[in-house]
Amino acid sequence: MLGLTGILNFTYAKQETPTMSIGSGMPYIKDSNLKVESVSEGLDLPTSIAFLDRNDILVLEKDKGTVQRIVNGTILPEPILDVDVANKSERGMIGIAITDFETKPPYVFLYYTESVEEGSDDCPRSNYCNPGNEPLGNRLYRYEFVNNKLINPKLMLDLPASPGPSHNGGSVIIGSDNNVYFSIGDVRSKSIQDISTVNGRGGILRVTQDGEEVRDDILGNSHPLNLYFAYGMRNNFGIDFDPLTGKLWDTENGPDFGDEINLVEPGFNSGWDKVQGIWLTDGENQLTTQKTVSNPESLLDFGGKSKYSPPELTWAYTIGPTAIKFLTSDKLGKQYENDMFVGDVHNGNLYHFKLNQPRTGLLLGGPLVDKVVDTESENEDIIFGEGFGGISDLEVGPDGNIYVVSIGKGKIYRIGSENDE
Repeated sequence: MLGLTGILNFTYAKQETPTMSIGSGMPYIKDSNLKVESVSEGLDLPTSIAFLDRNDILVLEKDKGTVQRIVNGTILPEPILDVDVANKSERGMIGIAITDFETKPPYVFLYYTESVEEGSDDCPRSNYCNPGNEPLGNRLYRYEFVNNKLINPKLMLDLPASPGPSHNGGSVIIGSDNNVYFSIGDVRSKSIQDISTVNGRGGILRVTQDGEEVRDDILGNSHPLNLYFAYGMRNNFGIDFDPLTGKLWDTENGPDFGDEINLVEPGFNSGWDKVQGIWLTDGENQLTTQKTVSNPESLLDFGGKSKYSPPELTWAYTIGPTAIKFLTSDKLGKQYENDMFVGDVHNGNLYHFKLNQPRTGLLLGGPLVDKVVDTESENEDIIFGEGFGGISDLEVGPDGNIYVVSIGKGKIYRIGSENDE
């Protein structure tokens, strides 16, 4: 049986008292022309997936530190990789990306919280760990996939995993420039808008597929500044590139309000912890009465190389947005092609957004024209599907359909057309 404690721990970044509803029924899509099918079940806290082929999926299990392989819906008897991870709260086996098969052998990039002994971290609260038994670090590795095994690990980056144990981020993708992009939260570090705390936390980082620095000096040319594509994130579980513009988008989590969807330009500073959603804070997660519409004071600008911009959508409460994915096919219908989909972990909802004509913002109307979801009734207008039991990942499969990973149900679902055999 899936461990409820582990599921709730995964939600701690969003709020201290999680409200996620798991449910037992099949998910529901509002468009009656679409259907949901179960692809695989019995997974233990699945966080992310990546495709080897049409019916061949690698899936990560958070607390076990395992990479499982699913072929034609069946989990193979043994994992293809099992490593020791710290796994309290949001630590664990978190993110994966795979190169295409023009690379021989293909590379598999894994992001996880490595530990000397699995589960040895002692963290009684989501914002505190007892001294001793600290993780080795939040680490990005490159493996080679050979004969159903992940071999020849190469340590690409060794990043802070303390104080933790939450806010580790974890989305990993390969950009059109062939560089590896991944997200890491503030790892519970205080005041990341201070230059002394710029140490590999709180941003979207990039390296080449060999683990080298990308030499375009977005925020600076010294280490670790030269790793950053963007900065100032509390915690972001989802990043993806718009297939039409090449621009990066992310989801970000506030503690109990101020969840965000952002357009992430190179050098973007998202503002945490001086800004939460569209509201200025006093640095202690307390709202001031002032909304921010331009560059707030007290944000790092890295000598003029960084700039803040408000979210393209923010929630005045919390849903815990996780994965973000652009649908790069017309398999669900031309009306959805290149649209944005976002999952949440608290409610198991799947959201759908069209973008404006220049694709610099979301196409929002009615009460959402102010880019703020104030109430659950306003939230209902953007829900595409329900009942997924806590979404941790979204991917577009080789078949062009959307695959949804449910950390709450331990399942992978496929959304397809009713007319698709």
